[in-house]
Amino acid sequence: MSVRKNSRAAYSFAALTILMLNFAYGELPHGFDRSDPAYKLGLLDVTKFPYTADPTGEQDSTDAIQRAINDARDNWLVCYFPEGTYLISDTISCEQQVEKLDRPRTSDGRTQHYWDRPHRIILFGSGKGERPVIKLAESAKGFDDPNQPKHAIKIWAQTRHDAPGIQEPNWGEEQPNIAFNHYFKGIDIDIRGHSGAIGLRFSGAQGSSLLDCTVHAEGAFAGFSDCPGQGGGTYNIETIGGRYGITIDSISRFPLLVGCRFVKQSVASIGYHTSTQVPTLLVGCQLAPDSPMAVDLTRRSSYAGVNLVDCRITTNAGGFVVKANKTENVHLKNCFVRGAKAVTTDGSEFPSSEWTQVKQFSSTNRRGVHLINGTMSTDPVQRYESIADAPAGEALCAKHYRAVPYLDQDGVVNVKDFGAKGDGMTDDTEAFRKAIAAGNHVFVPRGTFLLSGEIHLRERTHLFGLTSTHTNLGHRLARAERQQQPAADFSIITPDQADASPGLSHLGIHGNVDWRSGKGTMMLAGRFPQSISGNGGGRFYGIRGIGRQNIIEGLRNPVSLYALNIERVGKNPQSLFKDCRHLRVYYFKVEAGTLNRGGDANTPSRIESCQDFRIHCMYGNVRKLQDRPMLEVVNSGDVVVSQLKAFQPSTFPHLVVTHDSERITVPSTKTVALLVRDELENDDTEK
Repeated sequence: MSVRKNSRAAYSFAALTILMLNFAYGELPHGFDRSDPAYKLGLLDVTKFPYTADPTGEQDSTDAIQRAINDARDNWLVCYFPEGTYLISDTISCEQQVEKLDRPRTSDGRTQHYWDRPHRIILFGSGKGERPVIKLAESAKGFDDPNQPKHAIKIWAQTRHDAPGIQEPNWGEEQPNIAFNHYFKGIDIDIRGHSGAIGLRFSGAQGSSLLDCTVHAEGAFAGFSDCPGQGGGTYNIETIGGRYGITIDSISRFPLLVGCRFVKQSVASIGYHTSTQVPTLLVGCQLAPDSPMAVDLTRRSSYAGVNLVDCRITTNAGGFVVKANKTENVHLKNCFVRGAKAVTTDGSEFPSSEWTQVKQFSSTNRRGVHLINGTMSTDPVQRYESIADAPAGEALCAKHYRAVPYLDQDGVVNVKDFGAKGDGMTDDTEAFRKAIAAGNHVFVPRGTFLLSGEIHLRERTHLFGLTSTHTNLGHRLARAERQQQPAADFSIITPDQADASPGLSHLGIHGNVDWRSGKGTMMLAGRFPQSISGNGGGRFYGIRGIGRQNIIEGLRNPVSLYALNIERVGKNPQSLFKDCRHLRVYYFKVEAGTLNRGGDANTPSRIESCQDFRIHCMYGNVRKLQDRPMLEVVNSGDVVVSQLKAFQPSTFPHLVVTHDSERITVPSTKTVALLVRDELENDDTEK
């Protein structure tokens, strides 16, 4: 079993300069204590001087928090909230800024006289005690009109596109497709009693991630507005109360929600208030509104759709999982429903008023099609079974999400306590080995840590950093330096055990990963492992394969990929899954034919000689493929693909399925609502 990647010459990892110092830093304010232990880890503590945000919830901390977030952003620090309650009275704006260019650029077919700054917005809560809470003050103004909702916290990117007729952007306009690598983790939000309040708006692009956050929204409008997706994702968030748990709008970026919970909403758990270009995918989630619908598709005329996998859903008696004004793209797989009488308003009724297992449901709008074992149809797919009870929501979540440790929780060891320098010049290998021997949760602070040889993880080792841009293992030199310096490669090797569950999270790994464990996780830690062998399997979150062909071959143990992002690859196909078994992909964002210079108009993915393969949501910006398909399936069985579509239809096919001498093509004018090829009857979505 192996995983191969065709790539250019290997990078060198000997360090001449520290990666982080290639970026411009801001100035920390007078009086900031650079000897503070938190600062040495890469944190800016909002309670420390000169910010002194009040963690008791008695004094208004709006200005203190805003200044701390801005300074953390400008200095490549994590804005850190210790345990406590922080009172705010206005929106906290977490803005990715732009700056004037010496000469204009052109991208996305538009001119830019400004360009986004590379600084990242990272907000982390403490792992000690209760999560910190940002609370909207009772006296806060502007948060009480549900017709004009207002956000308590907003993470956003200022557009860099020139406004019509002038050489600067529309100030205050959001551009989410450039909001890269932002994080919000481990902070709760309290907006109770404000009828027009939304807890957090966060529509991020590649690498952005939202984790471990509860919004208390009783009497408020919604917990969340949009959420990160491609190459990142949204994990373990919760809304209690509100009209909506989360609202999704037209600029949402491939929204993937894993292990999330939305309960006690008065209108719906998921609400759509504009047309949408991409579907929403929920995996291992719980939807339990105090209303007759879990998903509201009634407010606008055009929606890409919604996809639910391994979810537990309860509504008021006689309600619907998805309420719509017409037939929409709706897909459910292995979901458990009680209270609702049907999936959709035009679907057949469930056989029981108690629990129903929805083994498979798919409906499609007039532009979609089902391809079931070689036969095309627009008829709905509906497979239900009455059951006595349903799995607990926590069990469904656990199938898909494993929490990343917090840097300050009990039992965490720090590699710097064992002699690691992280200065981009010192070999830190022995320090890492000692730290791994000392504890299961091993934290790597901000810095560039050079490693050499082999680093062996233990069966429960979770090696984690701040983010993949703040914490780097190995160093990537400039092109000229790569040609002159010998490689100092290293490999991280996991135990060859079926039950071993190591973790690699929030790291920039510029070396090899040899994955041999059956139940481990990688979260936002670079590319898919260079090799998977032995008992290798597990869950991989936020995998990005950009610019180089990705070949995954010979997998035999269950593997799940979340928020997979493949794009801009100059070889055909951009990604190849060959001779694999038991593979799941939860949201596959693709991009092809978009480079100005051309050369990437290649099939984004080919599935060849595979068995037991699932892709839930495959969407993206695909152009100029000529007769190449967006997805090709060759001589493979037990394959299910739900909701596949390119943004713009053209002459290329969405899908080509070849089985022996049979060849079936679905044009890009038709959404592939559901492809089924020889699906096994007793399918468990996550093996």
